Amino acid sequence: MRVRGYAPATPCWTVLTSPDASASADFYTGLFGWTVAPADDGTTTFLLRDLAVAGLAAAPGRPSAWLTYVSTEDVEATAGLVTDAGGSMLAPPAQAGTRGRSALFADAGGAVFGAWQRGTFAGTQVVNESNAICWSEVVTPDIPTAVSFYGKVFGWTERAGSAGANQEYHEWVATNRVVGGMSPMGALYPPGTPAHWRTIILVDDCAATASRAESLGGRLMAGPVDAGIGQGAFLLDPTGAAFLAFELLPELREHF
Repeated sequence: MRVRGYAPATPCWTVLTSPDASASADFYTGLFGWTVAPADDGTTTFLLRDLAVAGLAAAPGRPSAWLTYVSTEDVEATAGLVTDAGGSMLAPPAQAGTRGRSALFADAGGAVFGAWQRGTFAGTQVVNESNAICWSEVVTPDIPTAVSFYGKVFGWTERAGSAGANQEYHEWVATNRVVGGMSPMGALYPPGTPAHWRTIILVDDCAATASRAESLGGRLMAGPVDAGIGQGAFLLDPTGAAFLAFELLPELREHF
């Protein structure tokens, strides 16, 4: 689906920070058929059908990770709300070429995310189709702290969401729109796993995607597992960035 803009307080852009951008580019172009193009802020843009699907930023010496950015009309004001709500600023508001302004934060539980104020670039241009990002969610051991933090910063409210049998799940709602999700960090996660935002990519065949990821140097951490509305495979790319490949049930895919 083609997207031309985002309302405030909506996840709008996802960037992979990688210590080896070349290896990351090779992996994702091989896995999802993405292509790459330079951006005017010195980063790389992953493209699907010549539309921006995600970003890639070289980060030598730093762990590889997918980062979710939330749209804002004033990134400086958002920075103030983050610190007032108990979060911290990891990178202050800065210009990203002509594309916009961004800042990087940690929420009150330590999950890292960004804020994006559009210039010439609003964010991801294609979503909710095969090999495109379809969902972003925060994974945390402390649901009440996350509810309080994101409510203060973005005005989000929380409601029960859909998951597999006996699985707790939450959705973020902004002005009557579901904009993302939240999952409790349960016993499946290794001790010491930090709170984090997870990037989910829609695929046609979860098992086949997992197999191909392994052939390209990635690693299957878990799955495919039943999530009630489909199956997900928890994957690591060759540089260590985690993401979820998700195959939606066919009857739901028709209305996605």
